[in-house]
Formats: sequence, C-alpha cells, structure tokens
Amino acid sequence: MKPVLSLYDFLNRFPSEDECFQYLVEKRWPDGFRCPKCDNQKAYFIEKQRLFQCTVCRHQTSVTAGTVFHRLRHPLLTLFWAVYLIATSKKGMSAMELKRKLDIRSYQTAWLLLHKIRSAMASSQMFPLTSDVEVDETFVGGRRPGKRGRGATGKTLVAAAVETNGKTMGRAYLETIDSATTDNLTSFISRNLTPGVKITSDGFKSYGFLSDYFQHVPVKKSTTTSDDESLPKVHIVIANLKMWLRGTYNCLPSKHLQNYLDEFIFRFNRRWNLDIIFDKLIERCVTTSSLTYADLTG
Repeated sequence: MKPVLSLYDFLNRFPSEDECFQYLVEKRWPDGFRCPKCDNQKAYFIEKQRLFQCTVCRHQTSVTAGTVFHRLRHPLLTLFWAVYLIATSKKGMSAMELKRKLDIRSYQTAWLLLHKIRSAMASSQMFPLTSDVEVDETFVGGRRPGKRGRGATGKTLVAAAVETNGKTMGRAYLETIDSATTDNLTSFISRNLTPGVKITSDGFKSYGFLSDYFQHVPVKKSTTTSDDESLPKVHIVIANLKMWLRGTYNCLPSKHLQNYLDEFIFRFNRRWNLDIIFDKLIERCVTTSSLTYADLTG
C-alpha cells in the first residue's frame, strides 16, 4: 500500500470511516485477530456495533480498545486527520489550531486528543545512537531574572544527544533531567547511546564517567571559542527545539515538557522518511495505552 505523505494521498486512502476502520484492524492485528482476554484467534464481527466477539470467552472488543483512541467519541476519520496533521506538520500543532482545523467543540477536548497522540510519539528506546555523538544540556523555559547557565532556577533542564555523521546530523534524543549530576547524565546516556561510541562533550565534571564506557573527547571552552563552535551539531538541535517551542506554543507547562520533547524528536528522527511518518505514528497509536484527562492534570 502506498505510504501517506501528501494531502492528496491521504484523501485517496481514507475517504470514509470504512477505510479508516479496515486500516486500524490491519495495524492492530497484523497476524489476525487475538482476543485481549483469552488470546483466542477467532471472533465474530458484530457489524452494527463494529465489535469483535471472541468465539471462546465471548468477550467483546473494539478495534480502538486499549489504544490511544480508546473511548474517544470522535469519528475515526477525524482521529486519522488529527494524526496526519500532527505527524506531517513541520512546526507542530497547538491544541487551539487542532480545534479549529477539525471543528472540535472544546479546547479541552482538542488538548486531550493532542496529548494522547503525543504520548504515542515517545521513544521506544530500542534504537540507541550508534555513531559519533555530541552531548550537552540546556535550560528550557521563559525568560526569568537571576543566574544563567547550569545554576539557573525556575526552568527545566534538558539533556541532549545527537549523532554527528560528518557534515550532517543523524538521530537525536532529548530528555528532561532534575539536575546535571553524574547519576542523571549516566542514566540518560546509557539508555540512549551504544557503549563504545565516540562522545564529544564540554569539560563539565559530571561527564567524567564517560571515559569508562565510551571514547570520550572533552572540549575545553576557550575565550575565543563559543559553545556553538565547539559542539555545533547538538546546539543546532537545541536551537531548533527552542525556536519550535516559541513559535508553536504560547504556554508550556514544565510537567508536560517531556511530551513536547518526544514530539520534536519523533519528527526530527524521521525527517528523511516523511513518506512513512503517518503510518509509523498510527502503528504507535494502536500499541500505546490511552491517557486520561486525570492522568494529564492530576
């Protein structure tokens, strides 16, 4: 089946609810139906309610049960449009813009839908960085008076790592951390990088552990060299992240910052494969459990 990228492709593949439903069934059960209760592989299809009833335990399930779309009352076509817009929009999409484009009645509903889809964009942590890497940290948040740099207060610290493939950049990872301690940086790097790769960082003492597990190249900052010159690739990622956040969102609660980082990285790591980004996000949506409004606001 042809991947979805252009608006024309999307309209041709998903003109109605039926095509969306069949596509979800294929993605949810690629090897055939499996009962979520007893693992049986056969079911009756109740067409009027669009439910699958297990032939053994009689358990009824829908194609959206247990997925990101669980208990959402929107038509599947509306949900597919939301996934398509979020996946293919280079600058992302705010809840207010999603509300307007899809004619969703309330801002709260659009906000919840956006966060549900965004939760499916979190890294699977199955693909650590494998080539030369630059790492650094940055503070994310609005302008506040007081100390700048690693001792800043009232902002959220984000660890960053990006592959440096010659003149280009490969994949990247971003993650919020409580502080730039050795333990926090060890946890971030060990989960996202392959042992033994070459890592370039600044001379911050918390990176001292790197030489035990990686090829560590600490760069000492001089009076004539800026951070952007000594670690150019990772600072391009950080600058693009901050530009994206400022340009798309008016309010950025720190408790949800990791969700925004996941969205940015999901698109960044697939920027060379945009023709399959919609399909990949749909696959993630059917294998990710649904969030509730209480989960997000509690």
